[in-house]
Amino acid sequence: MLSSASFAADVEQATLGQVLAEIKSLNEKVSALEARLAKYEEVSEVPNVVSQAAVAYAASNPPPKGDKNKWYENLRIELRKAEVRASGDWVNPDAWDKLALKMKPEEVVAILGEPMDKKFSIRKDTDEILIYRGDLDGQGNTVKGEVRIYKGKVNKILVPDF
Repeated sequence: MLSSASFAADVEQATLGQVLAEIKSLNEKVSALEARLAKYEEVSEVPNVVSQAAVAYAASNPPPKGDKNKWYENLRIELRKAEVRASGDWVNPDAWDKLALKMKPEEVVAILGEPMDKKFSIRKDTDEILIYRGDLDGQGNTVKGEVRIYKGKVNKILVPDF
């Protein structure tokens, strides 16, 4: 009987030791996860430009009491400003002046940057069209420029209306 009592104590002791080891292991995992989470929270602390623009617009322009459609339309424009604002070398009119007929498409991309779209044409004098478009001033008005390629060379340049 004494031996069975000591065996039960050993099982309880082993179980208690295992539980303590498991708790220690879980505490270490929780600490590691908290450290990783803290790094991500630091990164996510970067302010969101779009939401800041919307908050600033809404704060400085409270909605009118009557027709709110114009106010909501202006808010939508503010939200789109940060998303669609044109960027890159193509927004500079001087860059378009550097383009010339018979240039290779790679040279055009080196000067203007990557186009927003590329599409193939069904016209006989155009194989491919490089399209540059965006909102230059953030007012919701999109400008568009095209460079038309025929047989691997620039055939036509349609400069955006700056």
